[in-house]
Order: sequence, then C-alpha cells, then structure tokens
Amino acid sequence: MKLYLHEIMRTVPGREEPYMASVLSVVERPGRRDAPDHNRQLGQFRSAETSGPFPLVINIWEHSWRSQAAALERQFADAERDRGMEDWWNRNLHLRRGGYDRLLIPTAYTPDAAGLERAGVRGRVFLHEILWLPLGAVDDYLAALDQQFMPVARRFDWQLVGAYRVSQRPRQALALFALRHWSDLAGLLAARAHDAELRRWFDQRDRLVDDLHELLLLPGRMNPLGIRD
Repeated sequence: MKLYLHEIMRTVPGREEPYMASVLSVVERPGRRDAPDHNRQLGQFRSAETSGPFPLVINIWEHSWRSQAAALERQFADAERDRGMEDWWNRNLHLRRGGYDRLLIPTAYTPDAAGLERAGVRGRVFLHEILWLPLGAVDDYLAALDQQFMPVARRFDWQLVGAYRVSQRPRQALALFALRHWSDLAGLLAARAHDAELRRWFDQRDRLVDDLHELLLLPGRMNPLGIRD
C-alpha cells in the first residue's frame, strides 16, 4: 500500500524555487542509504498569494510504510542518524522559516505516481483542500467525493490527483485537483450558481464539513505534474 508524506513549509519570500531545488538535491543525492526503496516525488508546489498564506511550499512524496518507517528511523535515531540530511537541514535554514509534515493515506480510487503519469494528469494550477469533518465522517465524505463530485467535475476538465485521509488526524481529509487552465477553475466555480448537480454537491459539502482550507498551488519547476509555459 502506498503512503504519502505531505510537507507544508513556510519559506523565505522569493526563495520557493531554490528551496524546492535544495530538497530534491538531498532526496535524490547519489548513495542514499535507502535507495532503491526511497521516496518518489509526487509533486512540489508553491502557494499562489491570492488564495491564502504566502509563501508556502508543499512537497508530497510517495512512500511505502516500510520506506517511511526507515526514513523516520534515520531522522530520529542517534548513532545511526542520516548525517547528510542533518547537514542539509542546517545549510538551508536561510531558505525556510518552519512548517510541518503529516502522513496521507490514499483512498482506493487515488492513483499512485505511476498511474498519474500513465493517465497524463497535469496542470498549470492545482486546488489543494484540507477539510475538517465530524468524527467518523471522513470515509463517507471521500466516498461521496468520488461518486458524486468527480463525475460532474470531469465535465469541467478537473483532474483528480488524489483524495486522502490524514493519519493521526481522524477529522481531516485532503483532496488535490489538477487544472490544465485557469479557466477550468473559473468554469466550475461560475457554474455552481446554475448547475443543479454542482449545487447539490456544494450544499451537501457545506452541511457536512466543519471547516475548509483551500489553497491555489503553482507547480515547481521539477514537478512531474506541472505544465509550465
């Protein structure tokens, strides 16, 4: 089963791309002890200032439970800790100001990185949603997202990158959508007022969701999901 490490990092203004490049330099450096079972980049993104906190960098890495456990052991062990990672962490303090990580558990209908590549899922802009729901409601919401929202969203050329439960946060879900054009985002949101299926979905979501944090994201230069003009 796949597992995803989801990092939300507060970066120094104007240093988002250098920070993303520095992350790739340590993750993909030759001789990593976890190769070939190391994490794979699902995507790197920076937040658009029109939609919320700025600047942020969001990294998503595809793991197995085994590789994630090994990564944590290397990070927090004493004698056997990864000194290359420790050195990188200290050398790049000028690029970031803090942040936090969490683990995402994918739904059965969420494609892995290889599946996204085969399906040609790519975007110029991405919609990133963190949702807070009542206890016990996360799985029902994620099932409804697949069965009720996605058939309508595909009419507006929305592509699903993934829908996830958040490990150790039983009230949280996360969804990520890829949009090939800004007009794809605008088209669905504008149609909400007059499209009956969209109205039903958003009315249902508003009743169920306790809180929602949306960000518009732009793909980093080395993001395999990105379309860059």
